[in-house]
Amino acid sequence: MNQVPLFSSARELANLVLASNLIDCAFTKILELKRGQTALPVQYRLYQLSSKCTIVAFVSSPDCTQYPLPGQGDLDRSPLFDFLRTEEYPSVSINRAALDLFTPLHDHLSGLTDELTRIEGQLIITGHSLGGSVASLFTLRLLDGNLLKPKCHPFCITFGSPLIGDFGLQDSKWNSFFLHVVSNQDPVPGLFLPSGRSPPTSSHSQTTGYKPFGTYLLCSELGCACFDNPDLILRLLKVISSEVAGGLQDVDYGEILRNLKERAICKGLPQVGERFADPFSAGIIMELETIGFNQTKLLQHNIDIDAMIRTMEEETRSLIQKNKASDAKKLNDIKRDMAHLEWYKKKSEMGYYDCFKNQGSKRDIHVEQFRVNLTKYWKDMVAQVQRKPQKEGATFRTRWLYAGTVYRRMVEPLDIAAFYGEGKTDYINKKRSLHYQLLQQWYEEDVKPPSRDKLDSKKQKVSGILTEDSLFWAYVEEAILSCELLKSQNCTLEQGKSSWDNLVKFEEYVMEQINNYAASPEIFSRESSFMKWWGLYEGYIDTCSNSHGSPLINFMKDRRYIQYGR
Repeated sequence: MNQVPLFSSARELANLVLASNLIDCAFTKILELKRGQTALPVQYRLYQLSSKCTIVAFVSSPDCTQYPLPGQGDLDRSPLFDFLRTEEYPSVSINRAALDLFTPLHDHLSGLTDELTRIEGQLIITGHSLGGSVASLFTLRLLDGNLLKPKCHPFCITFGSPLIGDFGLQDSKWNSFFLHVVSNQDPVPGLFLPSGRSPPTSSHSQTTGYKPFGTYLLCSELGCACFDNPDLILRLLKVISSEVAGGLQDVDYGEILRNLKERAICKGLPQVGERFADPFSAGIIMELETIGFNQTKLLQHNIDIDAMIRTMEEETRSLIQKNKASDAKKLNDIKRDMAHLEWYKKKSEMGYYDCFKNQGSKRDIHVEQFRVNLTKYWKDMVAQVQRKPQKEGATFRTRWLYAGTVYRRMVEPLDIAAFYGEGKTDYINKKRSLHYQLLQQWYEEDVKPPSRDKLDSKKQKVSGILTEDSLFWAYVEEAILSCELLKSQNCTLEQGKSSWDNLVKFEEYVMEQINNYAASPEIFSRESSFMKWWGLYEGYIDTCSNSHGSPLINFMKDRRYIQYGR
């Protein structure tokens, strides 16, 4: 009878990673950089492999790990990484040795960052040993600043890199951007752990908070496997660090990668299937045995793998149930809040944009909480999409595209109203949130230009629509400011020309929205900001010697807007 093959996602992922050229390319550039290495503690170089792939490599001096200084294993806080803080982890600490190398480089790396903002395609940040720690910190700074082009996807690959942070870093939303390659003969990844081979003078008072983050590709003579469970990774690193003899020797990762690619990875171990009935337990045991961690060795180091597997299963089950309950509650809450806004819009005689801007009743004030709740929800949703792999993110965007678009059209005008209500200017460049930009970008990537039949259908429904461009009222407010500047005695010739050009463009924009039935009829309410603009503009063009007859001016003067939407 044929044995049923056991599914092993960790080994399959490891094989997939090894089969790609990314790891080989990354380590090749590390070796190239090492050949020209100077006495500097850390060096880096950018390699442009093609128009679609760029590699930035970091290497550290061997002295950094051969002779670690007392206290380098401690965890410190740095203002450079305050962006990692969350409500659950209000402080995030980084390994002092990594900070000592990265902080002096920070200003120099700004030039490299500027160069990377212009590239497209795959971006690999890589490093070996403490150079890998610097590579990880640099990648985090890139991800936080959202500096790269939308089509430039950073990915960090480290080789034999020590742990660099505590629980707060492990909880980072960017875990999926990091892959750490570790040999079972390399003690450096566990260098700063309490059970590691640190010098006797080193203080361990602050080392117990270390926590792995990202995915780990663990390698042995038998094969390799990927893991992302931080507790399991931490324990395995401690075992490796305590068992490897001969000091902190340099491990040849190039040879390790060549051997792994040449050999066929074991497909299954019959004894594993006999000991464990469920695939989850069997799969984890198989991965551990593949990289040289059998039950006997684990027990020698007081690691009860059976208990750990049960804990992992319980945590996974609990997380799934918690997420389902949380998602259901959040979904009900946003439906309720959107229903409140829709009712508010229906009851606002002058238009809900201007009602909210003027804050003339208690009802207007209550809407503020709905706006805050919805914005927080959708910021989180967009952040989730950004954290997902491309394929999953695309599926997610498609599923939520309609709801996200309705939210943007309903809520962003309220943000604009609050902004200009405070007397501020230039919302688009100074205030617009990234999550609105991404929701609009994803919508525009998916939507097709309307056909004649679709335009006819929109014409029949225009009376009840939301204005499609969520920035419409920002353009209106800027047009009002341009009119006021033109009528001002302090307006210079240059300002007058710029304001006039902006108003002509605004006319064309509004007429396009009207022709496409993309503007809500409420923009023509008697007390709306748009009609305020028209009053100012009509008065100006009636007295202006270079006035012109545009389609919008004719549309407004002929009062055709009264019929719009009927």
